Amino acid sequence: MFSEKDLCSLLTQQPEKWLEKVMDQYMAFVYTIAYGKLSSVCDKQDIEECVSDIFYEIYRTRNNIDLEKGSLKSYIAVLSKHKAIDVFRKHQKSIAHLCTNERDYDLVASDTDVEKDVIDNEASEHLIREIKALGEPDSQIMIRKYYFGQNTKTISKALGIKENTVDKKVSRALVKLEQALKGAL
Repeated sequence: MFSEKDLCSLLTQQPEKWLEKVMDQYMAFVYTIAYGKLSSVCDKQDIEECVSDIFYEIYRTRNNIDLEKGSLKSYIAVLSKHKAIDVFRKHQKSIAHLCTNERDYDLVASDTDVEKDVIDNEASEHLIREIKALGEPDSQIMIRKYYFGQNTKTISKALGIKENTVDKKVSRALVKLEQALKGAL
């Protein structure tokens, strides 16, 4: 397993080799995100295609990766989530177009829903910036707990931190986030 610093040096020297290593290291992670967002509307083949698209997008935007703003894993997680949501919406639209009776047209998003989605997206981006500003390992803990739904024990094992330390960090981070986001959301 390559460290993020090793991967970054490989990125500048051999981008194709870098992508290969990133795929080896993060394939299961990306698939889990895509599967979580798409399993209710897509089959396995569509989910695998989404994962391929995610890695293409990672490679295409590789020059935008800034480890001072967050970890490579965070970057991949956010990009994966956004791509999976795009695919989810496309599938929802195609389902809505197939609807034939009035009752089924409730699935089609209204202008109000689109406006709400834009506002929610802006709020999410602001929240992500504030979570990243917490620094490591706090930001990693918050992403695992509230984005991936991992419990304290799982986070503790993954990060090599005591369970009570994880709980304390979550509690303190929530206070910091509440202060940072006061009035913004």
